[in-house]
Amino acid sequence: MNVDIYFDNFIREDGVEIGGGGIGTQLAFLCPLLDELGYTTTVYQSHPKHTQIKFKGATVIGVPDYPGPNRPTEEVVKHFRAIAKERTPHAERIEIFAADFFSIRNDNPLAISIMQGLSWDAPIEILTAKRMFRTAIGEKVLRFRKQLQGLEKFENCYNRVVADLSFLNWYRSFRGPQYEGKVWYNPNPAITTPWDTSRDSMSGNAPVRIIFARRLVPEKGTRMAIEVFKEILLLYPNIEITIAGEGEDKPLLEQTFANEPRVIVAAYKTEEATEFHKHFDIAFVPSICGEATSFSILEAMSAGCAVVASNMFGIITEIIPMHNGVLCFPKKESLLQGMKYLIENPVERLKMQKNAWMVAQRSFSIEQWRNGWKVILEEVVEGREYARKCLRKRSKRFHYLM
Repeated sequence: MNVDIYFDNFIREDGVEIGGGGIGTQLAFLCPLLDELGYTTTVYQSHPKHTQIKFKGATVIGVPDYPGPNRPTEEVVKHFRAIAKERTPHAERIEIFAADFFSIRNDNPLAISIMQGLSWDAPIEILTAKRMFRTAIGEKVLRFRKQLQGLEKFENCYNRVVADLSFLNWYRSFRGPQYEGKVWYNPNPAITTPWDTSRDSMSGNAPVRIIFARRLVPEKGTRMAIEVFKEILLLYPNIEITIAGEGEDKPLLEQTFANEPRVIVAAYKTEEATEFHKHFDIAFVPSICGEATSFSILEAMSAGCAVVASNMFGIITEIIPMHNGVLCFPKKESLLQGMKYLIENPVERLKMQKNAWMVAQRSFSIEQWRNGWKVILEEVVEGREYARKCLRKRSKRFHYLM
């Protein structure tokens, strides 16, 4: 059976590197699993020109079509689906919309949408540039509308996979327990890796190594990170900070710390993230809006880092406060106190590092995630006739104040 996957940013323009943040990382794990299970997998993505490459058993087709101000995302998805249907016109196929925001309402009983975290809880200055919504009343209207739009997008498919229990509970608060369609919870995975025993014998005089490895964009807390890093650099001479990633705020970070030898701005390959994190003691994840199960945290924990993170959506299912990390409000002072605690308490920090590693291996292992997807795919295929009947009786969509 064919599997067609749709997303706007999976393999970068160089044809090698993985893009798309956590969604791209999940696809990088999903493609080889689908190949092992005997599916013929094709990923359709935006690209400057028509391309076709192989990636871990999947064919990745680049299409010169991007969502933007004059090109609605729904039209791009429709275009990708049309190309997929043209390539295999008579084949029954599983369709996977890699993100619920990159999906359209459809009647395919084999279609699956993946929910990888929301964004409408962001500060208003990130959420919109329109002045009409930057008022007390305007902001309330916009946030209500965004929630209804999120509800609509999530219900585009009969089959839905969520990587975030907080989102699932938010959805239940709207629909109650008897919602239409099927929903599975399968949190994002961590690469299993042995505990680095060299951590047990590290000198108390060694520098405390801090890593901030994210997409370097405002919603991931880059501006907050700058303020916190300035403070701890003044307070503690024996720390080293590495900032790693790509994004619009990278030049700002480079400029801010250009004259600080204890701060390095680096890059790493997505597929090497866990190994990269093994060189650090504390991972800093100051997201200021919704996350699913954050890959940045999973990679850090699996590598043996203690984590200081904001208490946003799916992150609270990864971090048990003061067990494997420190949960903070997404505010400078709260995050600063979390960092100070781990820097000043090396014995407690090492305990949290070990606990973080254990949580990653036992609760978020890649094998557990793979088994979850095997069950999902099996149930989707076996339940397609029942799903087809349900789709014929699906509730009509009401107007969502678009």
